[in-house]
Amino acid sequence: MKKEYLTYLAPVMTFLAFLLDGQLSTLLINWLPGSILVSSHILLMIAIFLSFQLSIVYSVSLFTVMGLLYDLYYFGVLGIAVTLLPLAVYLIYYFYQNLSFKTITNHIILVVILFVFKFFAFLLARLFSLTNLSMFIFVFNDLLPTLVFNSILLLLLQPLLKPLFGITNKT
Repeated sequence: MKKEYLTYLAPVMTFLAFLLDGQLSTLLINWLPGSILVSSHILLMIAIFLSFQLSIVYSVSLFTVMGLLYDLYYFGVLGIAVTLLPLAVYLIYYFYQNLSFKTITNHIILVVILFVFKFFAFLLARLFSLTNLSMFIFVFNDLLPTLVFNSILLLLLQPLLKPLFGITNKT
């Protein structure tokens, strides 16, 4: 069952998730020791839940705009998130063509989408000479902590997001 109000609330929700991601990531980076980097990706979690409520054209368009904001805010170079966020949304739609909406499915899809987003963002950043970080340091100090943190965060947020999006466990 599609909720019509989400068509109008989706841009506001994604923008708030975008802002919350930045603040939460900064807080975690300041709390954690050494060179461990954890990035919050509530925006991608919202994308998972919106995939059942919005058309693919609307979602890809919305996340292209969010990718533009993401590039301007975080990277300073246009092209990385503008390419990867719509690709991530398309992959979410592709995965859910044959899968049902369950907690374990959401976690698997989140891990895959986060891996694709972070890994290809790193590769593009290396290509554009935005970083000279080694692959080993990236995987163990950034990618792995981010995947673990966002998996736990999805476990905590999923019971709150399901009713907001009108998703029930009824058959």
